[in-house]
Amino acid sequence: MKQKVKIGLFMLLFMFSLLAAENYEQKINRRFDLTADGTIDLSNINGKIEITTRSTGAVEVLAVKKSDNKGEIETVDVIFEAGSNSVRIRTKFNKKNTRAKVDFTIVVPEKLSRAAFKSVNGALDCRGKFAELHLKTVNGRIKFSGDFNSASLSTVNGSVDISQEAQLQGDLDVETVNGGIDIEINRKSAFSVEGSTVNGGITNDFDLHVTKHFVGSSLDGQVNGGGHKLNLETVNGRISIAKI
Repeated sequence: MKQKVKIGLFMLLFMFSLLAAENYEQKINRRFDLTADGTIDLSNINGKIEITTRSTGAVEVLAVKKSDNKGEIETVDVIFEAGSNSVRIRTKFNKKNTRAKVDFTIVVPEKLSRAAFKSVNGALDCRGKFAELHLKTVNGRIKFSGDFNSASLSTVNGSVDISQEAQLQGDLDVETVNGGIDIEINRKSAFSVEGSTVNGGITNDFDLHVTKHFVGSSLDGQVNGGGHKLNLETVNGRISIAKI
């Protein structure tokens, strides 16, 4: 009986700790006018970034500072810098070894001239229509769906998932170290592709030849006569290229 009571108390304390985590938060809302030939750069340290596009001439930002320690929220600054046709956002953590983070939800105009989003510890989730797109993190996955004219996606510890719905309009560079690469690409796209992995296999729906080496595998070929360049690299993970 006493053992059951102890287990019950432990479970209650565990659930309470989960509820208490990230109990403090502070929301920041900003809006900036920005035309399609403008640029945006967002640089975060701890926290995820969610991006979508809309047929609007403005950037809408929701930044949520979170921590299980109320005092730590005040040690994090979100800095906004707006130019004539550019927006730059960055976070500044004024305390070392903090548990605080900043999660961003951001809406940008469709086909913005240049859009770059970076985090150190956090996932990137991006959906919509872009011209030049850059997504980069160190610890976190990257997920994209929509279309772009050109894009580079890079992480160290995390997977990369891409769904390119429209025909490919530009070059694509994808790189990770510890994680797989999964790409869905419009079957009518014309492109050349180079891919390599050290520890993992390569599969594709375009009947491209995969070469298996003593260590790792590689892929090199053309689809629909070639054209835009796809460069796919991982160390520890598989590569999958599927048709849509």
